[in-house]
Amino acid sequence: MNHMLRKVIIVLSVILLFFVATMIYVLYGIYDTNSIKLDSNHKELVTLSKNDNQNVVLDEVGVKNDFKKEDLLIDEITTDDIESDTETTDAKILTPEEKYKAKDDFVKIDTREKKDTFCFVGDIFLSRRPRAAYDEKGIDGIIDSGFKKILDGSDFNIGNLECSITDDEENVADKTFTFALPTKYVKALTETGINLLTLANNHILDYGTDAMLNTIKELDNNEISHIGAGKNIEEARTCFIKEIDGKRYALIAASAVLPSDSWKAGDDRAGIFDGYNLKELCNELRNVRPFVDKVIVYMHWGRELDTVSNDWQKNIGRRLIDVGADLVIGTHPHVTQEIEYYKNVPIVYSLGNFIYGGTMRDMMLVEAVFDYSIDKNGQLQLIVVPGVTSYEQVKRYWKKETIKEKIQELQDKSSTCYIGDNGYVFTMEQVEAALNTLASSEKIN
Repeated sequence: MNHMLRKVIIVLSVILLFFVATMIYVLYGIYDTNSIKLDSNHKELVTLSKNDNQNVVLDEVGVKNDFKKEDLLIDEITTDDIESDTETTDAKILTPEEKYKAKDDFVKIDTREKKDTFCFVGDIFLSRRPRAAYDEKGIDGIIDSGFKKILDGSDFNIGNLECSITDDEENVADKTFTFALPTKYVKALTETGINLLTLANNHILDYGTDAMLNTIKELDNNEISHIGAGKNIEEARTCFIKEIDGKRYALIAASAVLPSDSWKAGDDRAGIFDGYNLKELCNELRNVRPFVDKVIVYMHWGRELDTVSNDWQKNIGRRLIDVGADLVIGTHPHVTQEIEYYKNVPIVYSLGNFIYGGTMRDMMLVEAVFDYSIDKNGQLQLIVVPGVTSYEQVKRYWKKETIKEKIQELQDKSSTCYIGDNGYVFTMEQVEAALNTLASSEKIN
């Protein structure tokens, strides 16, 4: 009898210890619950240790790139899971009307003969070799005349600044690689012709909060606009409004690549706009939607060096379109990824690098032309301009054979659209309509 009693006591003790350990795990977060992946059968989530959370990829010239494992294996994670598992903040300093309503002197004009052109480029970091090229040759040393001419002819240009602007030589982020641009090279950024830089990425806080805030100050002083980061969540999530001759465009940026939760902007914490928090991202998009003509979202997402998007990117991009985005642009993989049309709205999953240095890789500049002469609501025409980021300079491809080859590579992975040899991108519905028109014309003749 005493033997049976001891067994019962032991079993109950084990159960009690398991219950206490579970409660400690839930309440105090002993494990890094953000570090998750799917097992080999893709049937259940397993926890990674903090030391296993960071991977490093070595490219052809020894430049390493870091990414998080939860960005890679997401086959069973749904958009609903993203929303329900993400903590949101209800703190709002300004109402949508106060932030986004047009000024009293704003005048809507007749735009029937009007086209507005935006240019989008990818990741920007002037590493050692681009800085040396700029020192020697100026802006021509880091951007060739082909791309510079396109940027100069655009109404508005947008890129992603993949570093802090600081003269501080001590990085604070617990990362394998950290990026900083000395303040004297802000001049180079202004000479690129980029009007707006997104700061929502996995390098803006490499040198700490002070360096990030200094980045914002330097950009402000040099009249370069910015989105995606700020001294609190209100600043980080607020859209930038661009007005062009009677039309208003909202641009918003967020990052779904976060080295740690501490990088997320909060009510009283400087940081970046969290792209994993789809609920808050979609809410801000809904807030601005009634006050503008178009909404453009610039996302930092995906897995580095993957040439096609993953399900996580697709979930985010499509949800943004569901709530009103007119165009979604992506960066972070450092290589180009496909273009997808979802509900006739384009998602450009990755532009690749722009000015970056390091290994030579293909990239693309994308022109987005909102044409009000065809459609009073502004029909969107995308134009892809392929090029290459070399060790010092970003260059446009000029040979017809090379352009055709690069366009075909993009076409092969972009099944929801047709891309002509001239880089013009069309939906399948537009292609079908054109073919029907041609068939009708041949019958008449």
